[in-house]
Amino acid sequence: MFSGMKEILVIVVILLGLFLVPRLLRRRSPDPSAPRQSSNKKPICSGLIRLALFGSVLWMALAFALLNPLSGSWTLFIGWGILPVVLCWGIRWVVLGFK
Repeated sequence: MFSGMKEILVIVVILLGLFLVPRLLRRRSPDPSAPRQSSNKKPICSGLIRLALFGSVLWMALAFALLNPLSGSWTLFIGWGILPVVLCWGIRWVVLGFK
């Protein structure tokens, strides 16, 4: 019954990637009349954070594909797919709160 759901999910993820990634990576040309800001600012999204985000999405997609929660194994998917990602990002959030 849900055999085509995985394929549809993959297509949706690919389309979102095609439309959102270029928009996120687009460089804006500086306005010559605007005052220059210092270039010592940290990037909003460092390479390590991008890698962690990609790993999180990949982990959940693989868990979805392998555990097939649409067939009724929601608890396994939540326990092995979503919970580790939420736990890791939650720990990062708490650690950054102490800095």
